[in-house]
Amino acid sequence: MNEYTIQDIQIGMRAEFEKTITVEMEDAFRQISGDVNPLHYDDEYAKEVGGGRFSSHVTFGMLTASLYSTLAGVYLPGKYSLIHSLEDLKFLKPVYAGDKLTVSGDVVDKDGQLGLIIIKAEIRNQENKCVSKAKIKVLVVK
Repeated sequence: MNEYTIQDIQIGMRAEFEKTITVEMEDAFRQISGDVNPLHYDDEYAKEVGGGRFSSHVTFGMLTASLYSTLAGVYLPGKYSLIHSLEDLKFLKPVYAGDKLTVSGDVVDKDGQLGLIIIKAEIRNQENKCVSKAKIKVLVVK
């Protein structure tokens, strides 16, 4: 876990990590969230209602978006992170169990007096296709 303080953070800093989505992760998210929509576990249902757009059940978008929390809370800035807001969140392509995702973020703005940074973040799949993007405002508490 990184421990960047507001003084350490510079515009242009970047962090990146990889995570593979598993059925076990989806099951845990379903248990926590209570979202039992069959689109997220029934392959045949997803193929039928998707009209050919989905190859199998689709991972929860919010499970994918939860990786932005890891980006801020572990990598940039890490230990001293408190997410203020997640803005302009977009889900651009479906994510499936087995997908290897690369989560990355770049510091695009910093207000040292407020202790606030803005991270332009995105998630790409193993085919380098952008599946999600967002702007994360983070309070750096130290």
